[in-house]
Amino acid sequence: MKPNVAPVAAALPEPRKVFELPREVAQAKAHDWGVFVDAFLMNAARVGDRYAATVFCDQSGIVSDGTTVATRSVRQICGHGDFKLLQTFDGADHYVLVTEHLAGGKSDGQRS
Repeated sequence: MKPNVAPVAAALPEPRKVFELPREVAQAKAHDWGVFVDAFLMNAARVGDRYAATVFCDQSGIVSDGTTVATRSVRQICGHGDFKLLQTFDGADHYVLVTEHLAGGKSDGQRS
């Protein structure tokens, strides 16, 4: 991910894990979002106008699949089914929110 998203990592480097691409991410990737999507976010928890989430398909190649990241401030610009397209306030980055934890510990009904 670009510098707009910070990985939440341990102090010591860990070996990279290989994650199978979740079915929901594959479905979200199949949609034409009309913009370059920087990454796909799963198990996202909203904190104000930011998200903490598990990232997949980071286009910068910096963040490995399955890594927890924190986005910068974002807004939703459109949706497709249960998926949401998010854009950073500066317009530089786009993320697809695949699954989200809602307030009160509930999920959006998709895999969490």
